[in-house]
Formats: sequence, structure tokens, C-alpha cells
Amino acid sequence: MKIDYKINNKITSEEVIMIFKSVGWNKNPEDILDAFKNSYYVTAYHNNKLVAFARAITDGNYYTSIFDVIVEPQYQKNGIAKNMMKMLLREFKGTYFFLSYTEGNREFYEKCGFEDLPTGMWMDREKSFNLDIDNL
Repeated sequence: MKIDYKINNKITSEEVIMIFKSVGWNKNPEDILDAFKNSYYVTAYHNNKLVAFARAITDGNYYTSIFDVIVEPQYQKNGIAKNMMKMLLREFKGTYFFLSYTEGNREFYEKCGFEDLPTGMWMDREKSFNLDIDNL
């Protein structure tokens, strides 16, 4: 299977949302392209159809966070996610890399060189919308 990889190419919210939906994730079509515009991203195409993508946000020197490494289910287990990860790791080599993963994907990221972080925290997006910041 021939897969074509592209960097920061033009994408539509419709094709991106379809990939998210294929793995059961819901994203807002109205703001998803802004998320990509503020990221460095890799896309993967089979016969000119978007089948996968991965995003990173970085300061370019110290820290890089990887998000949304997603491959349509029928294209999984063909090395696409691994190739996209290699592209991100190569592009930002020498930075500290961070990511969170969904259930069942830990082993994949361990094979990519990631380790558990004993210290780290996060806040859910819904919670951040409703957080009473003035009363912290």
C-alpha cells in the first residue's frame, strides 16, 4: 500500500472530522482547523484520501507535545502511525517530548521510545471551561 505523507498541507475540517469520527472521537468542526493551524502536523494519504494525521505543538528548542496520532481503523497496523511519529521525532529531535495516550496505545508509544512520567498533571477541557479561576 502506497501512503503519501505531507507536512502542514491544506486540509478541510470535513476530512479531519471524518478521521476523528472513525476512531470514536468527537471534535468541533468549527474550531478544529485552528487547532491544526497552531500545530505542526503530518498527514497521510492513500489514493488522495486523508487516512491519518498526527500533530505537535512545540517551542522548537525545549518542549514538544504530540497530539492526535490517529489512523483510520481500516489502515491501522500498516506502519502509518509509526512513520508519522518518526517524522515528528526527527523534526523536533533534541527537545523534551510529551504526550498523553488513549487506552490500548501505551505499548505503541513505548516502542517509539516514550516512558512513563512520574510527575505530571492535566486538566480536562470541560473542567477548564467551568473553572472558577478567581477563587483558586
